[in-house]
Parts: sequence; structure tokens; C-alpha cells
Amino acid sequence: MPVYLLEIETNIVDLLMKARLASSKSQARRLIQQGGVRLDGKAIASIDHVVLPSETAILQVGKRRFVRLVQR
Repeated sequence: MPVYLLEIETNIVDLLMKARLASSKSQARRLIQQGGVRLDGKAIASIDHVVLPSETAILQVGKRRFVRLVQR
């Protein structure tokens, strides 16, 4: 599973772009609004969600794309 180093708190839309799970911010927003983004198995409902670096989690987009978020 690919790993993404999360150093500062990041908006979920920006995180999807930086982790290369979405090709644009508009695509990231659409994925969230359609219920296709999960953080540790829980669906993200808001495009304003902020992911904290203290959260070591698994970010999932769709059924087959995963990234493990780790802190330094």
C-alpha cells in the first residue's frame, strides 16, 4: 500500500490531490459529495473536512485505491 507523509493539517480536497487520488480539486469535491471517499472506513461527507497529522489512517477512494497516511 502506498504511504503519504502528512506533516501539517490538510483539507481533504487538497490531500486527495497531493496524494494523487484525484487529478483535480473539482474531481476531489465530486468524489466526496458522491460518497466515494473514506477515512478509516468512515465516509467523508464534507469537502471542508480537515485531516490532522496525528491521525494515522487509511484514506480510500472508490473500491481499489488506498493510501496510508503517516506522521513523521
